[in-house]
Amino acid sequence: MFEANTEEIILNNMLNKIPDDFDKSEGSIIYNALAPAAQELGRMYSDMDRFLDYTFASVDMPIEFLNLRVAEEGMKREVATCSIKKGYFYNDENILIDIPLNSRFFIDDFIFIATEKISTGIYKMKCESTGEDSNSICGTMLPIEYIENLAICNLGELIIPGENVETNEKLFKRYITHLNEKAFGGNVADYKVKVKSIEGVGPVKVFPVWNGGGTVKIVFLDSAYNTPTVELIDIVQTTLDPIENQGKGLGIAPVGHVVKVLGSKDVEITIETKLLLKRDVNIGQVEEEIKTTIKDYFLQLKKQWEDEENIIIRINQIEARILNIDGVADLFNTKINGKEENLTLDEESIPNFKEVVLSEKEIN
Repeated sequence: MFEANTEEIILNNMLNKIPDDFDKSEGSIIYNALAPAAQELGRMYSDMDRFLDYTFASVDMPIEFLNLRVAEEGMKREVATCSIKKGYFYNDENILIDIPLNSRFFIDDFIFIATEKISTGIYKMKCESTGEDSNSICGTMLPIEYIENLAICNLGELIIPGENVETNEKLFKRYITHLNEKAFGGNVADYKVKVKSIEGVGPVKVFPVWNGGGTVKIVFLDSAYNTPTVELIDIVQTTLDPIENQGKGLGIAPVGHVVKVLGSKDVEITIETKLLLKRDVNIGQVEEEIKTTIKDYFLQLKKQWEDEENIIIRINQIEARILNIDGVADLFNTKINGKEENLTLDEESIPNFKEVVLSEKEIN
């Protein structure tokens, strides 16, 4: 709005208001007196432009200004969280044994601490570092302090994913949803807000009156866009509507609402295609990149799962992405789970990459 008010324009406007009888040339007393004022006014107009840009919420605005904007609606940027995984502890005879709570273990560049006993020799292990980087860490851990009779300690499957600080993109989307879909009294928007506020939860679908009046079904992905673990599903169920006292309002669901919580269903996907490769390129050179490309496409679909009635895996989308890989000239007869047609998943399902089967097209 104020971009035309530059230092040069302001200075010229000032000089034009002074009679030509006076010396207004560069270096004159009048010029030297007005130039600093024009410079300050130009900076002020620039700051006013920036202020207007930051007045209205957008994805591109600085973090601190978006924080202030969403705070007006009682919202906060979600902070980074720690991953929780399963730890398994054995003695010399390969028998599971108990360890002291708060024991700390080192693996790669991460430290995990035993926070809760699940069963004999199996513990919840919380990463001391926040963020997503520890979600995929598995393998042999080393104890930081000596533990009697402990011979082997392994870090296993993920229970609750760690999350990075909420990005501007996610916060802005949540803010717009908050403005457009008012959450109140157990409506669909209210359930989405409440379930997403639980640590480790990602996209959510709500099915009201799914099994008669007063019933609600919740289906969700974890924050890493994968099917959630049984432990995370139990946490969400207990938080909303404990199984042993359903409908009594002992969770955050309204009194009279019987809530059933489920994780999404994985559908294993195999992709087959015939490749026409460029000269001096073989299948082994492009196979890993093709796998990564398909996985990235599936991740994109999972990020859209919440807003779509069904996920549709499209052959032309797969082919277009593979054709962008260096070394691939063309491809033919692409199949999804053995069929040369798009695959539509049901509303509760997400794709889980199983394998890609590649062959080279013979040139006649």
